[in-house]
Amino acid sequence: MIKQRTCVACRAKKDKSELIKVVLNKSGEINIDESLKSPGRGAYVCNNEECIKKAIKSKAFNKSYRKNIDASIYDKLGEKCGNR
Repeated sequence: MIKQRTCVACRAKKDKSELIKVVLNKSGEINIDESLKSPGRGAYVCNNEECIKKAIKSKAFNKSYRKNIDASIYDKLGEKCGNR
């Protein structure tokens, strides 16, 4: 059974493999988890330009983690949708 996760932008439930994971680790660092296996609290966004842009505009990860996220994380997400 494939685990379902909710996108922070569109709130749709999708298979974990269809999403981009942003993880908050125990030391308080936030990173994009390419492997989807890093330990820590994860928040997910659909791997499409529309949802990534929506997450960036609404600062969705700030809300998910209840703290200000470094702009570099949003920049890295923006690069992902810019490569499409």
